[in-house]
Amino acid sequence: MPHPMSRRTSLAALALAAAAASLPLAAQESFPIAGKPVTLILPAVGGSTGDRVLRMFADRLKEDWKVPVIVEAKPGAAGVVGTVHGVNAPPDGHTILLGYSHLTQAYAFNQKRPYDALTDLIPVARICDLPMMYLTADTSVRTLDAAIAKMKNAKGSYGSYGNATTSHIYSELVNRRNNLGMVHAAYRGTPPLITDLLGGQINTAVVDLGNTISHVKAGKLNALAITGNRRNRLVPDVPTFAELGYTEVSQPGRYWLMLPKGTPAATVERIRTSVLNVLKSPEVQEQMLAMGIDPAPPEREDVAANMRADVEYWKRVVQITGIRAND
Repeated sequence: MPHPMSRRTSLAALALAAAAASLPLAAQESFPIAGKPVTLILPAVGGSTGDRVLRMFADRLKEDWKVPVIVEAKPGAAGVVGTVHGVNAPPDGHTILLGYSHLTQAYAFNQKRPYDALTDLIPVARICDLPMMYLTADTSVRTLDAAIAKMKNAKGSYGSYGNATTSHIYSELVNRRNNLGMVHAAYRGTPPLITDLLGGQINTAVVDLGNTISHVKAGKLNALAITGNRRNRLVPDVPTFAELGYTEVSQPGRYWLMLPKGTPAATVERIRTSVLNVLKSPEVQEQMLAMGIDPAPPEREDVAANMRADVEYWKRVVQITGIRAND
């Protein structure tokens, strides 16, 4: 007759084996799962700076991971649609979200979201910052002061790539500071915004350098101010907002790579190591800089703390200016 302890031990072992067998296959395998593609979620329209950055990473990550790496655009609701997809993805590392400043700006406006970006997502790495420029297609004005003087009489409009975004906040800040009475036109992404700016349907817009540098160099758009603590080497004649007295306007746009909550720590670390190795590439650094993007330092940092600091920055800007999400 078996000893009672032996029987209990056997039953426990059987229970553990059954539990392991019931786990999803993905949870039992290490990342990457052989043959399973990795999807990089772009919560915006294709053809944007984010699209180009993700494809740059996809080309290199697939060589490292030996599985297909694809970019999938899921635009809508100023980034919310794509973010929901990233939050609800299986936590196996095979769905990676491009998070940008809309994640932290939502807290400044107390906007309700079907997720909490600071708790429902795991930040893997900050990959780059995007200098933002105040732009006009009016070639008769060469300075921000001149543009403001002209718009005071025109009562025109400014565009953004969505409500409560960097593009909206900075444009509305200039609008309010100078009592311009401009009308806000929110677009479904950056490409249509730039098209209408070039066509004169709107007077001004704040857009990232990467999306507009070619138009500025071609003389189709005038850049009147740029974010940052110093002038950008690609547009050295463009003053910073701070130089012009807009000291609140300093923060660039941010890009982070994010994973859904529950992703195993080993998977997060594997992906983080690969992403940082891409950032260390001199070729990638040069390509980003040429695109008007500032690559993040290719080293480990407290990305969660970086995001929390971002939240506090946007809260201060919104409080100072009184901007509302639907202005």
